[in-house]
Amino acid sequence: MSPLVLALVVAITYGSRAVALAFLPRPGARLEAVLARMPAPIFAGLATATLFTESSSLVDGPTLCAAAGALLASPVRSLLACLIGGAAGYALGALLS
Repeated sequence: MSPLVLALVVAITYGSRAVALAFLPRPGARLEAVLARMPAPIFAGLATATLFTESSSLVDGPTLCAAAGALLASPVRSLLACLIGGAAGYALGALLS
């Protein structure tokens, strides 16, 4: 993924969240409870998809450590904490391999 595509994805993701927070009304209690449960399954799906190569084998050690670091940070329920945990896990995995 090129840096331009990554920047575009980030802009769309955070831009849409900012617009939604600014202009949309707060969802009802029932919908809010459902939405509160969504990040964990979405994160698990994304993390699982990145752990396998095209030939269905596991990725290298630093990438596995990055996923583990993000997973350890996920109870905080903060995207920033997960990103930092993943980066720290990758750095540790790179040092160990």
